[in-house]
Amino acid sequence: MPFGPMGGRPFPFDYKETLNKVLMFAGILIIIYAILWILAELKLIPLIIFLLFPQVVLLLIGIFIFYQAYSRRNLY
Repeated sequence: MPFGPMGGRPFPFDYKETLNKVLMFAGILIIIYAILWILAELKLIPLIIFLLFPQVVLLLIGIFIFYQAYSRRNLY
């Protein structure tokens, strides 16, 4: 059975909200990474800042997952 807005059952609102937050978070991270890349290529920032960004992203993803789990602990 198809699952989604075009056929079958629609997505529950809770999943739409979470998916929207995740996609917005990913988009912001991609934009920040692109800006850091440009600044590192132009030698406006030290390369070490650009190289440490993936570790910072992993930390932010972990915090986001923890926040989502903590905020929904009494929901179900």
